[in-house]
Amino acid sequence: MPIVARWALALALTQMVEAPIYAAAIGADRPRSERWALARAASFLTHPLVWFVIPDLVATLAPEAAPWSAIGVAETFAVVAETAWLATFGVRHALPLALLANGASFTLGLFAYVYLGW
Repeated sequence: MPIVARWALALALTQMVEAPIYAAAIGADRPRSERWALARAASFLTHPLVWFVIPDLVATLAPEAAPWSAIGVAETFAVVAETAWLATFGVRHALPLALLANGASFTLGLFAYVYLGW
């Protein structure tokens, strides 16, 4: 499967997992459409960098690094950036929320990769 197709599939999976977690935690004091827009934007902003930029950057800066190093850098970036995104909009407990959402999507993505051949 071409990398762009794999990325689109991974993005869809990420959105299905992370967006409901974020939307539920953002708070009922915001309109539903705003909660979902903030929730979806979090991973829309980070996902292309996680897939297309960070792996190449790590490979260029540290060619001897194992592939898991790039994954660690990418996931750390996603958590930090999504925490900052949520905090910018006053979402409480942004860091634990980003850890939960990204941990859940990473775990499901790893399962899909290992057991479903994605």
